[in-house]
Amino acid sequence: MILIITVLLHLILLVNTRFTLWPEMTVYPYLLNHGFLLYRDIINPYPPFFIWFLTIFSKAFGYQPLGYQLLTWLLVILIDISVFIIARNIFKKKSYANLAIIFFAFISVPFLINGLWFDLAQTPPVLFAFYFFQRYLSGKKSKDLFIVSVLLSITFFIKQQIIWMGIFFALVLFWKYRSNSIKIFAKNYYIFLPFLFMLTLASAFFWLNETIGDFLFWVFYFPFIKASQMPGYILLPSAKQIILLAGLSLFFIPIIFRGSKQSKLAILSGLTLFLFAYPRFDYFHLIPSLSLLSLTVGENIKLLTKSNFRIRLAFLLGAVVLTVQTARYIHKNWMQEVRFFEKDIIETSNFIKNFSASYEPIFIQNGPDQILPLSGRLPTKPWADDFPWYLELENSQEKVLKGLIAESPKYIISKPYDNVGKFELGSYRPSKIAAFVDENYRETTQISDTLWLKEKYEK
Repeated sequence: MILIITVLLHLILLVNTRFTLWPEMTVYPYLLNHGFLLYRDIINPYPPFFIWFLTIFSKAFGYQPLGYQLLTWLLVILIDISVFIIARNIFKKKSYANLAIIFFAFISVPFLINGLWFDLAQTPPVLFAFYFFQRYLSGKKSKDLFIVSVLLSITFFIKQQIIWMGIFFALVLFWKYRSNSIKIFAKNYYIFLPFLFMLTLASAFFWLNETIGDFLFWVFYFPFIKASQMPGYILLPSAKQIILLAGLSLFFIPIIFRGSKQSKLAILSGLTLFLFAYPRFDYFHLIPSLSLLSLTVGENIKLLTKSNFRIRLAFLLGAVVLTVQTARYIHKNWMQEVRFFEKDIIETSNFIKNFSASYEPIFIQNGPDQILPLSGRLPTKPWADDFPWYLELENSQEKVLKGLIAESPKYIISKPYDNVGKFELGSYRPSKIAAFVDENYRETTQISDTLWLKEKYEK
């Protein structure tokens, strides 16, 4: 009954607070469904599994927000139920499972769970990878370790940051079994097969499409080696965000000092997944971490009754911060428009439908790329977000400019550049592309408060 009531309350909060549909979630599948090649025609540093899923999903449900909202809410319900089941199975107490899901359902709201991104799709397999790993540590059954490998491999091909969890699990095995850990890996050598199998399948697909080099660059070389060197890529948490993180940490103070082995493993795994938020911090990257931390809430509260005054005070301070932030977020975002798909974006898309022919390419300069699927128009190839960590790569602007010249779009949708920092989003001006646009296009119509239509003119 608690599970059902909590899931329903969570759904009420999701339906009535602002939903975030990140533009890439519609633009990537839209372009793939219209003949663009992933990693060559679409500059994208994420592995292909979830993008392929969205490509199939969008064929059935289109590119309007409602379908993506329903998908997101189904994922959230799946996470809620997974938290409940895993907490009950680990701690063998229904009260712990009830507290776990109640905590997660409410605290996940200010952590922006109501939005579709790769981290949300990763959370269910992350939860069950943890569950089977702790089960392996208890019973040392090879099949549990193999299941962990399958789940981590799937998760890697959704988003690469899961590598931190794999490293952490390996370190735990080395710490617990010392020299015998080498024998464990040797005996269970087949745990490496799921990753190799998935890598082989993906590589074969991109080899057949003659994009294997692009795939290897964007999925492996760029995120692990190149990205951190690119201008504007690192985004650290703000002071306000640090306060919420501090509150979350203080809330779990009792269990950090006196928790059981299962709880400490969940806490350490959750803290390891804080690295999901590096290098560009935002709350929604921490949903996998929050789901693991939530498993321990029941034991955390039980230990609170046996803790000294300072630990109780720290817990209380953390609980107050989390409660206030949750209440403020709900109040501020109650009944708000879908983020990135507001009324002016819809109106701009309708304007483009009426103003241009469906076969005419459209170039988006510093503007909202989600108007492409909404208006049924295609960009020039290759397409890339106006991010400096993409366009400041060697030859990136030249490739985009080559496509822009070759396809020679009649119209450009442009948002004037801000002036808040050279490599800040909205202010970043890719010099070669911007110079070409300035030389060959002129503003003709103001579409909205922030967007202009630029038209090609002959010299």
